[in-house]
Amino acid sequence: MPFSYRLKDIAEFLELELVGSEDAIIHSLRGIGKAASGDISFLAKERYMSLLADCKATAMILRPAHCHHFGGACLLSEDPYLSYAKLSRWFSHAPINTGSIHPSAVIASNSYIASGSSVGAHSVIGANVMIGENCYIGANTCIGERCSLGSNCYIADNVTLYHDVKLGSNVKVHSGAVIGADGFGFAADGAGRWEKIYQNGGVTVGDRVEIGANSTIDRGALDDTVVGYGVIIDDHVHIAHNASIGDNVAMAAYAAVAGSTIIGANCIFGGNSAVLGHLEVADNVHLTARTTVTKSIKESGSYSSSGFPLMESFKWRRCSVNFGKLEKIHHSVQKVEKGK
Repeated sequence: MPFSYRLKDIAEFLELELVGSEDAIIHSLRGIGKAASGDISFLAKERYMSLLADCKATAMILRPAHCHHFGGACLLSEDPYLSYAKLSRWFSHAPINTGSIHPSAVIASNSYIASGSSVGAHSVIGANVMIGENCYIGANTCIGERCSLGSNCYIADNVTLYHDVKLGSNVKVHSGAVIGADGFGFAADGAGRWEKIYQNGGVTVGDRVEIGANSTIDRGALDDTVVGYGVIIDDHVHIAHNASIGDNVAMAAYAAVAGSTIIGANCIFGGNSAVLGHLEVADNVHLTARTTVTKSIKESGSYSSSGFPLMESFKWRRCSVNFGKLEKIHHSVQKVEKGK
């Protein structure tokens, strides 16, 4: 897909001061190490400063203090990474919403698909489904009965929404994601058998949420599992039944939240972190990678365990210094005990 933008238009969109030719034409957005003539790039971290002088890009997004190190046009930004993020949509190669329904799609007669929305090949739209304006539904995707989607949603190929899933507007769901499968609810009957607890709730997802590939969000047993506004979920994340995820939470790959746990707003979950069931996590909590939360967290802050019992990050770092000394300390203690 060819792109062609005037640098002046890019500067106006990003609301940045432009130093250099307004009429320069930009065809691509590339990293600083591979950018060439016709490209725009960005410098967000000092460690890449050594690449700036030799960069062949037509234009660069960078901080004002770095402008004199670059020979091309400069867009001056106090946060180049954020500016890059905003500009990236102009160069997206994602499939275009054609507003058409593929003839092989199967759509229930009493479902509603608003104008400007498209449905891909071999997708199935169940009964009483409501799809808002300008949504994109990829190929081989299944949207179950009584689901609803707000406007401007992007549902990739091979996504499954079980029945009674509600997505807000501007929600993006990547391939392989399953939303609304049964929660892991069973009762022991005393004779070694498990009695299934039917999961009669649904899933509610707020506006501006992104759900990564092969992630799963289970439906609630009685009430809905809830994912708040602006949540970003990486690939291979699991959210169990009746959990509640607060606004603007970020969850890296392989993070997991067990059933009936409440996560506050603006939390960050490192990769492979986990929170046990029926707990509460306060707002503004950062769990570092592989942290396991075994008790509720009532105060904001950074927490780590990496397989060890949960503690505040600064305490964990202090203890980690001594982990490698444990054998030496053990031998010293043995010598003292033998000398008694």
